[in-house]
Amino acid sequence: MKLETPIVHHIKTFELPRYTEVNLSNGIPVFVLQSPQPDVVRMDIVFEAGRFYEKGRAVAKTTSILLREGTSGMNSADIAKKLDYYGASLTTDASMDTAIVQIHCMGKYFADILKILDDVLKYPTFPEDELAKFKGRILEKLKVELSKNEVLAYRHFTEKLFGEDHPYGYNTMPKDYELIERKQLLQHYQSNFTADKCKIFITGNIDEHKMKLIDSTLGQINTVSDKKGIIEHKVNAPLVGITKYDSDRMHQTSIRIGRKLFNRTHQDYAGMYLLNTVFGGYFGSRLSANIREDKGYTYGIYSSIDMMLRDGYFMISTDVGSDYLAETIKEIYKEINILKTKKIDRKELQLVKNYIKGNFLSLINGNLNSLNIIKTVELAGLEKGFYTDFVDEITNTNADRILELANKYFNKKEFVEIQVGDISK
Repeated sequence: MKLETPIVHHIKTFELPRYTEVNLSNGIPVFVLQSPQPDVVRMDIVFEAGRFYEKGRAVAKTTSILLREGTSGMNSADIAKKLDYYGASLTTDASMDTAIVQIHCMGKYFADILKILDDVLKYPTFPEDELAKFKGRILEKLKVELSKNEVLAYRHFTEKLFGEDHPYGYNTMPKDYELIERKQLLQHYQSNFTADKCKIFITGNIDEHKMKLIDSTLGQINTVSDKKGIIEHKVNAPLVGITKYDSDRMHQTSIRIGRKLFNRTHQDYAGMYLLNTVFGGYFGSRLSANIREDKGYTYGIYSSIDMMLRDGYFMISTDVGSDYLAETIKEIYKEINILKTKKIDRKELQLVKNYIKGNFLSLINGNLNSLNIIKTVELAGLEKGFYTDFVDEITNTNADRILELANKYFNKKEFVEIQVGDISK
C-alpha cells in the first residue's frame, strides 16, 4: 500500500473559543467557557492581591497559601480530607500582580466543593501553628534554592532591572518569612480579597443551577476593598552593565543577560515575540543551534520575554562550564550582532512563524488551556480580539521589521548582565 504525504494546511487565523460574562450580585464578573464534556469543572478565583498590594515582603504569597490551612469551621486536616473524599483539588498562590484560588472537581460534586471553597474564601483564620509550619517548609526550600547558581543569577537579574524594593525586583530571603506575623496576613486578606478586586474564570458544564450556587456563595463576598491599601512603587532605571558574583559551585557559571521591555499592550509586543523566538525562543533557535548544537558549550540556552501586568523583560539564560564562559558570552553577542546587521532569511522566518502559530493553536486545545488565554486577556484588560490581531501581526512581520526591532532593543549598553559562578575566569 502506498503511503501518501499528509496535506499541510497553513494556519490563517486564530480565534479564541466563545465565552460569556455574567456578573454576580456583588458585581464580581464571571467569565464562563462552556465545555459539557468531560464532566469536569475548573474555576479560578483571581484577586488583585499579589506583591503589588502587600505591605510587607512575602505577605501576599504567605496569605494566599495559608487561606486553605484553616477556617472558622474547619482545620487544615478537615479541608484536605473533604477534598480527598470528592477527588478534588484546591490550590492557592500569589504572583507579582494577583492571588489565585483554583479548584478542579467533577461536575456532580461542584456544589459540595463550592461549600468548602466558600468557607476558605470568607472565613480563613490563618492559624499560628499553620503559619509556623509554613515558615519551616519555606525556609528549608529557600536554603536549597539559594545554593543554586541559576536561582541566584535570576534573583540578581530582577533586582538590577526593577530595583531591590520593587515588587517585580525584590527577592525573598529567610528573614522576610521569619518576620511575618499573623496580623499582617489578616490585614492583607481584609484589604484585598474583596469583590471589587476579584474576577472569576470557570469552565465545564456550567448551567443555570451552578451559576445560582456561585451567586449564593461567592456572590456574597464583601464588596469594597481598602483603597488606601494600594501602594505606589517607585520605578528606577535598570542598573545596566556586567555584575559578577562568586559562588561555592565553582565549576559552572549561570548567565542571565537582558533588559526591561513592556507589557502586552505595547505596539512592539508581537514583533518582539517573533524576534525572541528566532533568537532563542525555541529548540531550533539561533542561540541553540550555535552554542548548544555546534559549539557544545552548554546543555541548554534560550531567551524569553516575560510579561507582567505592568511591565516586562527580555532575558537570555544559560548555565555553562566556567572554562566556556568567555566564549559563550562572545557567541551570544555575535548572534545579536548578526540579527542587527543581516536580514533574516525568508525560509527561516516562515519556519519560525509556523512554529509560533502552531504553538498558539495548542494553547486553545481544550477548555482548560483556553481558560488560561481568556484569563490573560481579561486580567490584562486586552481586547477580546487581541490574540487574533497578534497572530495576524506575526504573519505580516517581514525581515525589515525584525532588523528594526533588533537594533531598537538588542543594544549591549542597555543590557543587564549577571554571572554567578567562578568569577576569576
